[in-house]
Amino acid sequence: MRARQLLPWGLAVLALAGLAWWALDRQAPSDEAVSGEALPGFAARIDKLERIEVRGAGDVALVTLQREGGRWQVLERAGWPANEREISRALFRLGEAKRVEAKTDNPALHARLGVEDIAKPDAKGAELRFAGGGEPMALVVGSNHPVLGGSYARVAGDPQAWLLDEDLAPARDPAAWLDRRLVDLPLARIERVRLSPASGRGFLLVRRDEGFAPEGTTQTSDAATATAGVVEQLALDDFAADDGTPAAAQTAVFESVDGVKLTVASWQDERGLWARLSVALDADTALAWFAKADETADPPQQRLAALEAQVAQWREAFEGRRFLLPPHKAANLVKSRDDYLGSP
Repeated sequence: MRARQLLPWGLAVLALAGLAWWALDRQAPSDEAVSGEALPGFAARIDKLERIEVRGAGDVALVTLQREGGRWQVLERAGWPANEREISRALFRLGEAKRVEAKTDNPALHARLGVEDIAKPDAKGAELRFAGGGEPMALVVGSNHPVLGGSYARVAGDPQAWLLDEDLAPARDPAAWLDRRLVDLPLARIERVRLSPASGRGFLLVRRDEGFAPEGTTQTSDAATATAGVVEQLALDDFAADDGTPAAAQTAVFESVDGVKLTVASWQDERGLWARLSVALDADTALAWFAKADETADPPQQRLAALEAQVAQWREAFEGRRFLLPPHKAANLVKSRDDYLGSP
């Protein structure tokens, strides 16, 4: 069929789509006040919230955030710290969100907007539930407007649906709410990396001026330096309880000038590269290194105490857990010695 013949059909489809949305909009009561908060009274309670839940179809809890000691935790991930910045942004966005236009108050039509009862097994939206600072509050968040943007939503228990001026759709994966910071051992502190492949001989990457090279060579390589930098601002994509899976990819031990030895034992599955981390500290090496500092630095014993506290914090975070590493970091933990020798 020629383009000129297809054009009327396309226009007809667009017209019907527009008519459907118009008809849905017409279900809204004409005398409803449109202005107001998306979730009335929410903004005033943000600082007093103690619990946030994201619930999906079948009224299943997808994400549970609990505030303990002023810090948010992700309960589905064994209380791992949550991303405080992202939570603050999400709460601020909801507190600022306004109703733009009243929509249907007919429950039979809620599914078209994705704001049907979340208890239904095929519900498309998500319900945000909040506890703390007063009576529990809940908002069902549905689809976004196909042209204007902004979410369709309704206060749980109220049949009146609204178009809001913000996209409030929450992440449904607990991993998306995690504080992804895992460990930070700066490249400038790394002295050598001991690599033990699952098969074959182990080898060393050693510092050469500003870069790293396989032991026995003098030419630094970008690949070797990238591997030495894996534990600098190392983040996690997810984590789980350590199930004892053997490290079948490679084990890397990062040794720092101040006595830290950070071991990363890794293996691959369908989700990516997982790693088991452990850390040790040689106090004598640390003190010897701190003694070389100029007189403006803190006393060696004070610096050692700070480093011991950091190592203890890492140990607590690593204990009994395995971590899914970001692909760009993981790629540097599965290289062979030939990969380093063959790079410039």
